[in-house]
Amino acid sequence: MNLRPRKAIRRLAIGIPLAIVAVVAAAVALGGGGQESAQAQGAFMGTSDAKAPYDLRFIDEMTMHHAGAIMSSEAMISHSSRPNLRDLARRIQVSQKRQIEQMQAWRRAWYPRAGAAPMAGMSMMGAGGMGMMGMNGGMGMDSGRARGRGNGRMNGDMSDRMFLRMMIPHHQLAIDMAEDALDNAEHDELKGLARETIEGQSAEITDMEGYLRDWYGDDSTRDMAEPMREMTQRMMGGMGSMGGMAGQR
Repeated sequence: MNLRPRKAIRRLAIGIPLAIVAVVAAAVALGGGGQESAQAQGAFMGTSDAKAPYDLRFIDEMTMHHAGAIMSSEAMISHSSRPNLRDLARRIQVSQKRQIEQMQAWRRAWYPRAGAAPMAGMSMMGAGGMGMMGMNGGMGMDSGRARGRGNGRMNGDMSDRMFLRMMIPHHQLAIDMAEDALDNAEHDELKGLARETIEGQSAEITDMEGYLRDWYGDDSTRDMAEPMREMTQRMMGGMGSMGGMAGQR
Protein backbone atom coordinates (compact mmCIF):
# COMPACT_ATOMS: atom_id res chain seq x y z
CA MET A 1 0.00 0.00 0.00
CA ASN A 2 1.29 3.46 -0.90
CA LEU A 3 1.17 5.59 2.24
CA ARG A 4 2.64 8.70 0.65
CA PRO A 5 -0.64 10.54 0.08
CA ARG A 6 -1.76 9.84 3.64
CA LYS A 7 1.55 11.11 4.99
CA ALA A 8 1.12 14.20 2.82
CA ILE A 9 -2.29 14.80 4.34
CA ARG A 10 -0.87 14.67 7.86
CA ARG A 11 2.16 16.76 6.95
CA LEU A 12 0.23 19.46 5.14
CA ALA A 13 -2.79 19.67 7.44
CA ILE A 14 -3.12 23.14 8.94
CA GLY A 15 -3.57 21.69 12.36
CA ILE A 16 -6.32 21.54 14.92
CA PRO A 17 -9.63 22.77 13.60
CA LEU A 18 -9.68 25.49 11.05
CA ALA A 19 -6.67 27.38 12.25
CA ILE A 20 -7.57 30.09 9.77
CA VAL A 21 -8.77 31.87 12.92
CA ALA A 22 -5.16 32.20 13.99
CA VAL A 23 -4.23 33.32 10.49
CA VAL A 24 -6.71 36.19 10.71
CA ALA A 25 -5.41 37.23 14.13
CA ALA A 26 -1.80 37.15 12.95
CA ALA A 27 -2.72 39.14 9.87
CA VAL A 28 -4.30 41.86 11.95
CA ALA A 29 -1.13 42.06 14.02
CA LEU A 30 0.89 42.48 10.83
CA GLY A 31 -1.30 45.36 9.74
CA GLY A 32 -0.70 46.38 6.15
CA GLY A 33 2.46 44.34 5.71
CA GLY A 34 2.63 42.51 2.39
CA GLN A 35 -0.39 44.29 0.88
CA GLU A 36 1.14 44.46 -2.59
CA SER A 37 1.99 40.77 -2.40
CA ALA A 38 -1.59 40.01 -1.34
CA GLN A 39 -3.01 41.84 -4.32
CA ALA A 40 -0.82 39.79 -6.64
CA GLN A 41 -2.02 36.46 -5.27
CA GLY A 42 -5.49 36.53 -6.86
CA ALA A 43 -7.60 33.58 -5.68
CA PHE A 44 -4.62 31.89 -4.01
CA MET A 45 -4.05 32.15 -0.27
CA GLY A 46 -0.36 32.94 -0.72
CA THR A 47 0.97 29.74 0.87
CA SER A 48 2.64 28.53 -2.34
CA ASP A 49 5.64 29.77 -4.33
CA ALA A 50 4.40 32.74 -6.37
CA LYS A 51 7.02 31.97 -9.03
CA ALA A 52 5.86 28.38 -9.55
CA PRO A 53 3.66 27.32 -12.50
CA TYR A 54 -0.02 27.99 -11.95
CA ASP A 55 -1.03 24.31 -11.85
CA LEU A 56 1.67 23.49 -9.30
CA ARG A 57 0.51 26.37 -7.11
CA PHE A 58 -3.09 25.18 -7.37
CA ILE A 59 -2.13 21.64 -6.38
CA ASP A 60 -0.08 22.78 -3.39
CA GLU A 61 -2.63 25.28 -2.10
CA MET A 62 -5.67 23.08 -2.64
CA THR A 63 -3.91 20.13 -1.02
CA MET A 64 -3.20 22.19 2.07
CA HIS A 65 -6.74 23.59 2.04
CA HIS A 66 -8.30 20.13 1.76
CA ALA A 67 -6.06 18.83 4.54
CA GLY A 68 -7.38 21.54 6.84
CA ALA A 69 -10.97 20.52 6.14
CA ILE A 70 -10.19 16.84 6.70
CA MET A 71 -8.50 17.46 10.05
CA SER A 72 -11.19 19.89 11.18
CA SER A 73 -14.07 17.58 10.32
CA GLU A 74 -12.33 14.71 12.16
CA ALA A 75 -11.63 16.80 15.25
CA MET A 76 -14.93 18.68 15.46
CA ILE A 77 -17.86 16.73 14.01
CA SER A 78 -16.89 13.12 13.32
CA HIS A 79 -18.42 12.16 16.67
CA SER A 80 -21.19 14.76 16.72
CA SER A 81 -24.53 13.77 18.21
CA ARG A 82 -26.12 14.97 14.96
CA PRO A 83 -26.22 12.27 12.24
CA ASN A 84 -26.21 14.95 9.53
CA LEU A 85 -22.85 16.24 10.69
CA ARG A 86 -21.32 12.81 11.11
CA ASP A 87 -22.33 12.12 7.51
CA LEU A 88 -20.91 15.48 6.41
CA ALA A 89 -17.59 14.62 8.07
CA ARG A 90 -17.52 11.31 6.25
CA ARG A 91 -18.24 12.94 2.89
CA ILE A 92 -15.59 15.62 3.38
CA GLN A 93 -12.96 13.09 4.37
CA VAL A 94 -13.71 10.62 1.58
CA SER A 95 -13.94 13.15 -1.25
CA GLN A 96 -11.08 15.40 -0.22
CA LYS A 97 -8.66 12.58 0.63
CA ARG A 98 -9.35 11.16 -2.82
CA GLN A 99 -8.70 14.52 -4.45
CA ILE A 100 -5.47 14.99 -2.48
CA GLU A 101 -4.23 11.61 -3.65
CA GLN A 102 -5.07 12.52 -7.24
CA MET A 103 -3.39 15.93 -7.02
CA GLN A 104 -0.26 14.42 -5.48
CA ALA A 105 -0.08 11.87 -8.31
CA TRP A 106 -0.34 14.68 -10.87
CA ARG A 107 2.30 16.68 -9.00
CA ARG A 108 4.76 13.80 -9.25
CA ALA A 109 3.96 13.23 -12.93
CA TRP A 110 3.85 16.85 -14.11
CA TYR A 111 6.49 18.43 -11.85
CA PRO A 112 9.00 15.68 -11.00
CA ARG A 113 11.70 18.24 -10.25
CA ALA A 114 9.57 20.35 -7.94
CA GLY A 115 10.72 20.45 -4.36
CA ALA A 116 8.59 19.67 -1.35
CA ALA A 117 5.38 21.63 -1.01
CA PRO A 118 5.90 24.96 0.78
CA MET A 119 5.36 24.78 4.51
CA ALA A 120 5.59 28.50 5.28
CA GLY A 121 3.32 29.58 8.10
CA MET A 122 2.25 26.05 8.99
CA SER A 123 3.39 26.25 12.60
CA MET A 124 1.66 29.59 13.07
CA MET A 125 -1.55 28.35 11.51
CA GLY A 126 -1.49 25.09 13.43
CA ALA A 127 -0.14 25.74 16.89
CA GLY A 128 -2.05 28.96 17.35
CA GLY A 129 -5.38 27.65 16.14
CA MET A 130 -6.57 25.89 19.25
CA GLY A 131 -5.58 28.75 21.48
CA MET A 132 -7.56 31.18 19.38
CA MET A 133 -10.58 28.92 19.39
CA GLY A 134 -10.50 28.70 23.14
CA MET A 135 -10.98 32.45 23.45
CA ASN A 136 -14.39 33.76 24.45
CA GLY A 137 -16.51 35.62 21.96
CA GLY A 138 -16.81 35.38 18.21
CA MET A 139 -16.44 31.75 17.26
CA GLY A 140 -14.63 30.65 20.38
CA MET A 141 -15.87 28.25 23.02
CA ASP A 142 -15.00 27.11 26.47
CA SER A 143 -12.23 24.58 25.86
CA GLY A 144 -13.18 22.47 28.85
CA ARG A 145 -16.65 21.79 27.54
CA ALA A 146 -15.87 21.68 23.85
CA ARG A 147 -12.69 19.64 23.75
CA GLY A 148 -12.75 15.89 24.12
CA ARG A 149 -10.55 14.87 27.01
CA GLY A 150 -7.38 13.20 25.83
CA ASN A 151 -8.65 12.25 22.38
CA GLY A 152 -7.75 15.36 20.36
CA ARG A 153 -11.39 15.89 19.39
CA MET A 154 -13.77 18.72 20.09
CA ASN A 155 -17.26 17.72 21.11
CA GLY A 156 -20.66 19.21 21.76
CA ASP A 157 -23.17 21.58 20.28
CA MET A 158 -20.82 24.55 20.42
CA SER A 159 -18.26 22.64 18.36
CA ASP A 160 -20.94 21.76 15.80
CA ARG A 161 -21.94 25.39 15.47
CA MET A 162 -18.36 26.63 15.25
CA PHE A 163 -17.57 24.07 12.58
CA LEU A 164 -20.50 25.22 10.43
CA ARG A 165 -19.65 28.90 10.84
CA MET A 166 -16.03 28.34 9.87
CA MET A 167 -16.38 25.62 7.22
CA ILE A 168 -18.85 27.57 5.08
CA PRO A 169 -16.30 30.30 4.19
CA HIS A 170 -13.53 27.68 4.12
CA HIS A 171 -15.47 25.83 1.39
CA GLN A 172 -16.12 29.11 -0.41
CA LEU A 173 -12.38 29.77 -0.57
CA ALA A 174 -11.91 26.39 -2.26
CA ILE A 175 -14.69 27.22 -4.74
CA ASP A 176 -13.05 30.56 -5.53
CA MET A 177 -9.73 28.85 -6.26
CA ALA A 178 -11.47 26.22 -8.38
CA GLU A 179 -13.34 28.84 -10.42
CA ASP A 180 -10.06 30.65 -11.02
CA ALA A 181 -8.51 27.38 -12.19
CA LEU A 182 -11.21 26.94 -14.85
CA ASP A 183 -9.80 30.07 -16.51
CA ASN A 184 -6.10 29.66 -15.78
CA ALA A 185 -5.14 26.00 -15.34
CA GLU A 186 -3.06 24.41 -18.09
CA HIS A 187 -4.11 20.80 -17.59
CA ASP A 188 -7.61 19.67 -18.48
CA GLU A 189 -7.46 17.11 -15.68
CA LEU A 190 -7.05 19.91 -13.15
CA LYS A 191 -9.99 21.77 -14.64
CA GLY A 192 -12.06 18.63 -14.23
CA LEU A 193 -11.11 18.45 -10.56
CA ALA A 194 -11.95 22.14 -10.22
CA ARG A 195 -15.45 21.52 -11.60
CA GLU A 196 -15.89 18.62 -9.21
CA THR A 197 -14.78 20.82 -6.31
CA ILE A 198 -17.22 23.57 -7.24
CA GLU A 199 -20.14 21.17 -7.54
CA GLY A 200 -19.41 19.16 -4.39
CA GLN A 201 -18.50 22.00 -2.05
CA SER A 202 -21.34 24.23 -3.29
CA ALA A 203 -23.79 21.46 -2.35
CA GLU A 204 -22.14 21.07 1.06
CA ILE A 205 -22.34 24.83 1.67
CA THR A 206 -26.08 24.68 0.96
CA ASP A 207 -26.41 21.86 3.49
CA MET A 208 -24.35 23.70 6.12
CA GLU A 209 -26.24 26.97 5.64
CA GLY A 210 -29.47 25.07 6.21
CA TYR A 211 -28.15 23.46 9.39
CA LEU A 212 -26.88 26.79 10.68
CA ARG A 213 -30.23 28.44 10.03
CA ASP A 214 -32.48 25.61 11.25
CA TRP A 215 -30.53 24.62 14.37
CA TYR A 216 -29.13 27.96 15.53
CA GLY A 217 -31.01 30.71 13.69
CA ASP A 218 -27.71 31.99 12.26
CA ASP A 219 -27.22 33.65 8.89
CA SER A 220 -24.69 32.24 6.44
CA THR A 221 -21.04 33.10 7.07
CA ARG A 222 -20.10 32.74 3.41
CA ASP A 223 -19.15 36.42 3.19
CA MET A 224 -16.25 35.78 5.60
CA ALA A 225 -14.35 34.07 2.78
CA GLU A 226 -12.88 37.18 1.18
CA PRO A 227 -11.68 38.77 4.45
CA MET A 228 -10.09 35.42 5.37
CA ARG A 229 -8.25 35.26 2.04
CA GLU A 230 -7.05 38.87 2.25
CA MET A 231 -5.81 38.47 5.80
CA THR A 232 -4.00 35.24 4.99
CA GLN A 233 -2.38 36.80 1.93
CA ARG A 234 -1.20 39.76 3.96
CA MET A 235 0.12 37.51 6.69
CA MET A 236 2.06 35.40 4.22
CA GLY A 237 3.35 38.52 2.48
CA GLY A 238 4.42 39.92 5.83
CA MET A 239 6.20 36.70 6.70
CA GLY A 240 8.01 36.84 3.38
CA SER A 241 9.12 40.40 4.08
CA MET A 242 10.36 39.48 7.54
CA GLY A 243 12.23 36.49 6.13
CA GLY A 244 13.91 38.72 3.57
CA MET A 245 15.03 41.19 6.23
CA ALA A 246 16.37 38.38 8.38
CA GLY A 247 18.40 37.08 5.45
CA GLN A 248 20.04 40.47 4.98
CA ARG A 249 21.35 40.63 8.53
